[in-house]
Amino acid sequence: MKRKLRLLLLATVPLFIFVNVYQTYRYQTIQRSAALLASQQKSWLEENKRMIAGIAVLSAPERIEQIAKDKLKLTRHDMQPTLQIRLPGAGAHGREG
Repeated sequence: MKRKLRLLLLATVPLFIFVNVYQTYRYQTIQRSAALLASQQKSWLEENKRMIAGIAVLSAPERIEQIAKDKLKLTRHDMQPTLQIRLPGAGAHGREG
């Protein structure tokens, strides 16, 4: 009986060592994967910040006004009040309905 117990203990020691080595390997693999994902997330966040800054620059009212004047040759409309004359009995488009 003691002999069988000793043999069982001797057989389980290498098994425990193997399990320990395997768990260490898996831990390091997962740790490398997590570090890679973290660096990828950081680069995506930086790229996102650059894109947001680019959008802010491209949509600036001063830039749009400059393009409208220089490239499209548009002029600013006078902001004076417009006088509208409505005739009695006229429809929505100025025609009689």
